[in-house]
Amino acid sequence: MSASRAKKKQRRRARAAAPVPRPGAPTPSPEPVADGRSPSRFDVRDGVARPHAIWAPFPLTEIGMAAGIAILATGYFSDGRRAAWLLGIGALVLAVVSAELSLREHFAGFRSHTLLLALLPVVALHATIVLAITDDYGGQLGLAVDVVIAGALAWWLHRRFQTAHERAATPR
Repeated sequence: MSASRAKKKQRRRARAAAPVPRPGAPTPSPEPVADGRSPSRFDVRDGVARPHAIWAPFPLTEIGMAAGIAILATGYFSDGRRAAWLLGIGALVLAVVSAELSLREHFAGFRSHTLLLALLPVVALHATIVLAITDDYGGQLGLAVDVVIAGALAWWLHRRFQTAHERAATPR
């Protein structure tokens, strides 16, 4: 297949996969970004703008991710007790930064992170119980409790996202 035919086929597929607007539904017009250009698909999703952090001009989230990856990589290439500590600290830094970004985007209605946000507290609670309280928490009972808690959290988080997304997508 020639390159031009492949491009045409690709454009046809993109047009066919494009969402069809409902009749009478408001079409959100993308507002220009600060420097006058139109926003990219990373800045606006379904008419909802990406939420800014409270430290917006300073890239604290990105710095935290880079630091977490660097600590994790250092721990991976180390050996002994130091490696275990570095791997744990790197994973913890990445978990905190990812949770912050996910919470911000989820509760602003920008992108749903329901399962991630539902599973993070369940994993933290389960790990705390196993490591700090008792080794007997596990098996079928532990799994059943974890699934019930994660399911309830996922249901609540999904409802919150739907509400936030509808509120953010309505034109003002």
